Amino acid sequence: MSPEALPRRRQAARTAGESERGGSLIESGSDRTLGIIGGAGPGASARMYLDLAAQFRAAAGRLPSITLWNVPFSDAVERSFFDGESDGSVAMGRLLAQSVDRLLAAGATVIAMPCNTLQRTAARESERRGVRFIDMIAATLDAVCASGHQVAVLIATEATHAAGLYEGHDVEILAPPAGVRDETAALIARAVDGRRPPSDAEMRGLVGRASRPGACVVLGCTDLCGLLDGEGVKDVDVVDSLACLVSSCAEALGAGARV
Repeated sequence: MSPEALPRRRQAARTAGESERGGSLIESGSDRTLGIIGGAGPGASARMYLDLAAQFRAAAGRLPSITLWNVPFSDAVERSFFDGESDGSVAMGRLLAQSVDRLLAAGATVIAMPCNTLQRTAARESERRGVRFIDMIAATLDAVCASGHQVAVLIATEATHAAGLYEGHDVEILAPPAGVRDETAALIARAVDGRRPPSDAEMRGLVGRASRPGACVVLGCTDLCGLLDGEGVKDVDVVDSLACLVSSCAEALGAGARV
């Protein structure tokens, strides 16, 4: 069979299946599809998928429509980008542009990326293609404001701090002490490696040492999100950026409407 005939055969099979069932195979209310740009921390991408599926199903009584593109980052490109080299920024932009194109081709109607550091780049490439992008940083800062705080200590990568991604909003952002930032970098490296991820006790210690009176603590690196157990940290309000993104995505997909 020629390659050109395969799409026609698949379409015929889908049409036949729809006719037998008396309509579309896609349930009503599932016309929105989330495209996830994954790969910048595979663990974060996996947690986002699992948490979003569970949250959406609990609210809507069905699973969401999701497509995921795992960006084939090379170690060299990642190092170059996070070191602030111009070649790394150009290469990263091309990879994320390709990612948005792949997700749109797969039917995505809205895009999200579970990586704080790459939010601006992913948002820019989505905007260029006229598709909605769910901003994780905006969602996180909205959650900070909703918690009644105007000051937050940001636990994040050095690249996120250097880029000032959380600055310029209605929340004053504080950086942790140098020692805590070094500890953060070491824990992120272990989380990305995956062989010995940070424990709940280590995360509690990190948050406790980063905390300041009157301020909440933002987990602004998705590789560290979801590692605290449900009890949180005593006397410290913790805002998890990945959890904020998941909630925003569920809302964008229509989680409030049961079908």
